[in-house]
Amino acid sequence: MQCKRLRSLARDWYQKVKEDALAPARMMELIYRHIEHCPVCKVDPDLPEELEKIREFIRAPEISPSKEE
Repeated sequence: MQCKRLRSLARDWYQKVKEDALAPARMMELIYRHIEHCPVCKVDPDLPEELEKIREFIRAPEISPSKEE
């Protein structure tokens, strides 16, 4: 990720996701909104791969149903 601004924003947004103050889907929406308007992000060839890593990282863990006895 070449854009320093996006790296900083992503860190801040991720902290809010961890605090349950921001939904992961909303975080990705904010990232895409930034990319739309950022000349650095628009030409970053590694950004799609980095976005996929972020998406996988922030995905909510699956909760297995507990068995009631």
